[in-house]
Amino acid sequence: MALAQTERLTLRRLSKQDVVPFLACRSDAEVAKFQGWDAMNEAEALGFLAHMESVDLLSAGKWTQLAIALRDTDTLVGDIGVHISDDENEAESGISLSRDVQGKSIGFEAVEMVCAWLFTQTKIRRIIAITHAQNKSALALLARTPFQHTHDTNGVIDGVETPERWFERRRS
Repeated sequence: MALAQTERLTLRRLSKQDVVPFLACRSDAEVAKFQGWDAMNEAEALGFLAHMESVDLLSAGKWTQLAIALRDTDTLVGDIGVHISDDENEAESGISLSRDVQGKSIGFEAVEMVCAWLFTQTKIRRIIAITHAQNKSALALLARTPFQHTHDTNGVIDGVETPERWFERRRS
């Protein structure tokens, strides 16, 4: 069931049927380079996908991963994580896209779709996006959107200090 759609994309729940493209994307070292997730084997991926099929959407204090699929074929091309804050005033979002669709405005379309969906389905006041300061693709994507750069920090990912750029988008 579609949560939101554009001319080319569908935002929906991840499902066990997504396991092959999900693993391909998550196993691509170039895609994983700036991500905070660990590689999964097939059994772990199936367990994760089964959980995402049934998890409550947009629950305060919880992360939800949603599928980004091509509308005409329902083929998974990436996923987008959404975390609603405990007070439900903001959401954090992060996107991963299969390398074969990068550079085709799929990321821009997906970000715009999920932001519109979040603002219509919740009472959040803002959406934040945090990216590695050297992730040129993510920085270029965010520059095309209404997200505004707010500040830079040094986070710790897997025990390594990591320069991060923070962005926000406020409800209009």
